[in-house]
Amino acid sequence: MVRAMRRMVVLVMAMVAVWVMVGVFSSPKQASGASTPVEVTSYTVQPGQSLWTYAEMITPEGGDVSASVDELKRLNGMDGTQVRVGQRIIVPEEPDETGGER
Repeated sequence: MVRAMRRMVVLVMAMVAVWVMVGVFSSPKQASGASTPVEVTSYTVQPGQSLWTYAEMITPEGGDVSASVDELKRLNGMDGTQVRVGQRIIVPEEPDETGGER
């Protein structure tokens, strides 16, 4: 009887430990640093592209490409700038010429 009770206690403790770990690792990450909400979409990296070349594509004329790179890194939780072909990255939604979202 004591042996069965110990097994039950160990089983319950194991289940609680798994439950805690699942909660810790599956909880959504909090957005940090953004002062205003940004509408986003995803983009698939194409052959020959880098984070810098994509940032050049989305930076307004005369804008700071390095600031766009920093924003892309922040949106994607990246420490560096390495991307690979086929990788999906989160990017800011760009307004079209009429001022609406595309």
